[in-house]
Amino acid sequence: MSVDLQSVVISRTSGDRWVAHHVPSGRKVEGETMEAAEQAMREALGINQDGRFEEPQTSNRFGGIAQAIALFLEGPVSEALSFHSGFARLDAFEAGVAHIRLGGGCQGCPSSQITLFNGVRNQLQQRFGEDTIVDIVPSME
Repeated sequence: MSVDLQSVVISRTSGDRWVAHHVPSGRKVEGETMEAAEQAMREALGINQDGRFEEPQTSNRFGGIAQAIALFLEGPVSEALSFHSGFARLDAFEAGVAHIRLGGGCQGCPSSQITLFNGVRNQLQQRFGEDTIVDIVPSME
């Protein structure tokens, strides 16, 4: 299994098929071979063969403080989320409120809201200050 599929366990079922299980989110996909199960999980998480997310970064859409926030989300925050095959993107920033989308393994994960409000918000407020980051709102696709 590739190292870019973090928190994924691939095992053989009793029916001679293979299942890939992303443990944090509970997602499961199957394949006839181990490679097919791995590829199916890559597709489910949006990870290409190079180990990168197919989801484009958003920092080029912003300027000023919003761009700095987007770059922070795409850099250190996403690096931390990559341990669960996840990432963060800034969708909008207005009047101190950051609209943030979690994707990859974080999308649909039961813990994603806790991660967003207790982890990501705290990191943003520590980095940019509570006057700049007043609150965050989860963005939904």
